[in-house]
Amino acid sequence: MPTEETELWARAQRARDKLAQQFLSHPQVSLIDIGFETESGEPSGHIVLRIHLRQPGAEQSLGLPEKIDGIPIRVITGDYHPE
Repeated sequence: MPTEETELWARAQRARDKLAQQFLSHPQVSLIDIGFETESGEPSGHIVLRIHLRQPGAEQSLGLPEKIDGIPIRVITGDYHPE
């Protein structure tokens, strides 16, 4: 992996950790991860932080920032349970 990509992933991991510290204990948050932005259902190659919320619309009550350390935040709805 080129140095630029390695640095970007390290920055994304630090940003994810900051987001997790702030929001992971909230009852509406089920998961926080790093992924790729999608465009028309296809990965674009742009890294984003993804916060998974149990119910649609819950992001308004959280006051999520648009970005952390320059990494955009995207909201995904998903209430995950073991099968």
